[in-house]
Amino acid sequence: MVVVTSGKKYIDIDAYASCIAYAKLLNLKGIKARAISTAKLNESITPSLKRLNSKLDEYKPQEEDNYIIMDVSNRDYFDTFVREEKIIEIIDHHVGYEEYWKNKLKEKAQIEFIGSVATIMIELYEKENLIGEISKDLAILLISAILDNTLNLKAKITTQRDIVAYKKLEKMINDETYPEKYFKECQLEINNNLKMSIENDTKIENINSILPPIFAQLTIWEKESILKDKQILYETLNNIGAKWMMNLICLKDGKSYLIAKDKEVQENMEKLFHKKFKDEIMKLDNVWLRKEILKLGLEN
Repeated sequence: MVVVTSGKKYIDIDAYASCIAYAKLLNLKGIKARAISTAKLNESITPSLKRLNSKLDEYKPQEEDNYIIMDVSNRDYFDTFVREEKIIEIIDHHVGYEEYWKNKLKEKAQIEFIGSVATIMIELYEKENLIGEISKDLAILLISAILDNTLNLKAKITTQRDIVAYKKLEKMINDETYPEKYFKECQLEINNNLKMSIENDTKIENINSILPPIFAQLTIWEKESILKDKQILYETLNNIGAKWMMNLICLKDGKSYLIAKDKEVQENMEKLFHKKFKDEIMKLDNVWLRKEILKLGLEN
């Protein structure tokens, strides 16, 4: 059996949709595969998405199983049951571990800095002439993944490949109002349990002296409900550690707001973006994804 999985702490809609899509593609090709995860589903996987017929499988990994890893390439973050020596393929769009996996897996390490892994899924279905096998439910998962990971196609990481994939999926679901519906439902989930939403989308990783080791991110439709009372946000991140930063992405404004209390974190971000914090908030000129900020920090 081939087990298609992702990270251990949480998975977002891109990992969720891509695992389900790739397992289905493998089965269509005659390769027995299951999409599973032990991780928490974050708020980007909304109640309406969980109710769809396209879901993760209930399966317990066996000794002889091989693994395909989606949407993550840092070994520290793989799901708990993954054995590295049994990994046969990785598909990811986060930078930092490309060379390691290229050396181990050759062409079976597809790590590209594009908007969404869901885009790669559409391309693979097309390559196999199986795009007609994508159900409406699976198309909704995949288009949600592209929306979430490209910030409604507004993030700088968005490529022409993402846009092409999105347009194909848009025709399948036939709902022009879907993006606003999706993001408003995401925000409702965030507001209903802000503490858990923050914890589920906080990365803890010592990358370099510029980037904060605790880096949280929330994508919301409007910022007022979060910023009017920052107590929960501060308490949640302070419990993790002192040197944290939150990337609050507001799609209604089309901007990112960096929130940081630690002076060293603030100074590093001010040097990186050539902007100033005011009341512990830095307003950026447009939307930035965490992976884009990490890439900028690595390049500097």
